[in-house]
Amino acid sequence: MSRWKEQFDQHPIHATLVEMRELCHMSPDEPDDQNVIERRRLEKVIDTYVDSLKMVDPELVPFNQLDGLNNALRQPNVWNHVNNYKSNLNTAHLVAINDQLSAQLTQLALLLAIAKRSELVKPMEGIEELFDEFAGAVAEKQEEIANKHVALENRVEACSRQLAQLDALIEKRREETNSQLSAWQQQFSEAQERRAAEYTEWRSGIEEKTATAVDALIEKSKEKLDAETNNFSQQVDSILEEAREKHAAILSLYELTAGDSVAAGYLKNAEDEKKQANLWRWISIGFIIGTSLWLLFVWWYAAYIGAENIGWQQIVMSALLTGVLLYGAAYSSQQSTRHRNNEKRTRWFALEVKAIDPFISSLGEEERNQLKRLLSEKLFGQSGNLGSSESGVFDEHAYKMIIKGITEVLSKLPKTGG
Repeated sequence: MSRWKEQFDQHPIHATLVEMRELCHMSPDEPDDQNVIERRRLEKVIDTYVDSLKMVDPELVPFNQLDGLNNALRQPNVWNHVNNYKSNLNTAHLVAINDQLSAQLTQLALLLAIAKRSELVKPMEGIEELFDEFAGAVAEKQEEIANKHVALENRVEACSRQLAQLDALIEKRREETNSQLSAWQQQFSEAQERRAAEYTEWRSGIEEKTATAVDALIEKSKEKLDAETNNFSQQVDSILEEAREKHAAILSLYELTAGDSVAAGYLKNAEDEKKQANLWRWISIGFIIGTSLWLLFVWWYAAYIGAENIGWQQIVMSALLTGVLLYGAAYSSQQSTRHRNNEKRTRWFALEVKAIDPFISSLGEEERNQLKRLLSEKLFGQSGNLGSSESGVFDEHAYKMIIKGITEVLSKLPKTGG
């Protein structure tokens, strides 16, 4: 054996073609026409490669062409589809393999060119084998469908018989149900009437018992309320009586009876002084407002109406009236201040009177009498001095400033020749 023959026989292209040839005999359980066509075309190409390799002279084969063909068939773009089709029998992988083999038909043409002869019988045998396989699969599928059809017809017939039986049973149950419903309605009506009569009787009894119980409860509550009211009134009277007794005892203990009456008199005088102070304050405010309005009127009259008709007589009269108003305001203010000071002294004296007895209650009898005498001479001797400190109605400097201001205002008024 020549070394070219040995190298040709051991070349991996033969194993590659055999493994790809196995795909042509692998079909899904229900092959379609596309799957058959793709397997047929793949088998035709593979068989043509195998036949051409059988017909070539090993000593004339270009081994570089065989290497290129084997590498092209073993590349991942082809071989991954081969393995995937073996695992899931998806026709899409056969389509991809045939598309890749179309690019390798040039290698097939080179092999056929150096082949000894060309025999096309064997590819046709593969096609016939695929057709017979497809026809057998179609016949099996047809028989399976026919069996399923017969089974379905039998099942439909059985279901129809069962449906008829169910219709008859439903009709029978409907008649029984209607009869039973009529009986139940009659029983319910009778029971409803009986329950209504029993409820009316029960309600009448309950209302009677409830009314009696409510009346008794109201009467009992009224009696209890009257008793509690009387008891509360007695307790309030007892508390008031006890409070009066305790108040009298406190006054007797601290000898505050006379102090209360004296202090009350001074407080009344303080309230009177407060009223007088407020009255004179408002009078003073009235004089001030009157003075302002009078001055505003004089200015308006002099500026817009009688500026050329004002004589010295009118100016003197305006000044005198202004002075009288100012004097009234000052006098009212002084009276308000005097009554306010009298109110403060009277209230302070009332506070001292009320504080004497509690202050000296803890002293001995002799010391208490002596202290009372001294305090009495000091306190009661001040009554004649209330309101004795009086000041003048006007502050001389303030009076001069007011008159000066009025004179300056009047001097600026336009004067007439009269």
